[in-house]
Amino acid sequence: MDFQHEDLPEERQDAGLSAGAGNQEERMQTMSPFERLMINRLDSFEKNQRNLHDLCVSNFQRIDNRFDSMDARFMTLDEQIEAVQNQIFDLQFADDDE
Repeated sequence: MDFQHEDLPEERQDAGLSAGAGNQEERMQTMSPFERLMINRLDSFEKNQRNLHDLCVSNFQRIDNRFDSMDARFMTLDEQIEAVQNQIFDLQFADDDE
């Protein structure tokens, strides 16, 4: 298949979309009140879904940040516990040597 033949349908689709965008206002004017109400509700639903998605993403990011912070704290605690264990071990052998 030739590349030119593949490009033509896409160009036609793009032209159709831009022409369709210009006719959208005309189409809205010819719609019944019920159709306009349903479109407005669908737009509202889409906006609510987008807001809910953004809220979920921000909440999960905060949770992820908290886990990272807790992981760093546990690593610090683990290092401190290891240092104390080493000191206890050293003290035990110091007492045994005396």
